Amino acid sequence: MNLSSSHAVLAAMAGITNGNFAAQIFESGCVGKVTIGGYSIGKEMINAAVELTLRGRNEFPIQLGEEANFIAQELDKLPSKSNTIVNVRLNNPEETLSFAREFSERISVIPIIEVNAHCRQQEILEKGGGQNLTQRPETLSRILSIFKSKDFPTSLKIRGNTVDPRSFSKLVNDWGIDYLHIDSYRNGIEGTDLTLLTSFTNFNQSEVIGNNSVVDQRSAKAILDTGASYFSVARAARKNHDFFCSLVKDF
Repeated sequence: MNLSSSHAVLAAMAGITNGNFAAQIFESGCVGKVTIGGYSIGKEMINAAVELTLRGRNEFPIQLGEEANFIAQELDKLPSKSNTIVNVRLNNPEETLSFAREFSERISVIPIIEVNAHCRQQEILEKGGGQNLTQRPETLSRILSIFKSKDFPTSLKIRGNTVDPRSFSKLVNDWGIDYLHIDSYRNGIEGTDLTLLTSFTNFNQSEVIGNNSVVDQRSAKAILDTGASYFSVARAARKNHDFFCSLVKDF
């Protein structure tokens, strides 16, 4: 598959991919979708983000009760809200429902909501969020269903090497989400695990976004050749805002 801007996705980076950053990337014309976030939602996730900040990690400074308004203001900076992914860190359905209601009332154009089951920071895991959600499928299912009930297109971001591709894909198919965003990191080996990613694309009915170690056209194309619909980039885009254009310029 040849590369084009429609295949390219800016991935979330907490404390970095805000509305201004994502808008600059989107306006380059070299990316199909951009992500803002990850944003922590609810008391425990916000407290975890504060703890992360205190030990020097980047986070977005959201006040409890202001999550929907804060994110809506960031979303307003994007030229195409329907092509914007909002990455959120949650750990319980009750706070998810409250946020989803308020956020849907605050916005005029619906973005894609990406539930973060990817973060592996201890502060997040201890409170049942991030990667921990893949071990709590009933909670994860409920969180996703809340956003679906509010007509949000839904994405789920996971670490592919933490679940069994076949059995987890069955859950994902039952949930009926729109996108599965897979970090296909290989333990101790540089580069992405293309075999792992192919397993997910074979078993999944949702569109797959392949993530990890895109550094050039060859590595981006390798992800698409697994059957993934998109490839996503984070760190490389932070270092070079023209990175996406360097990938798709010849196609």
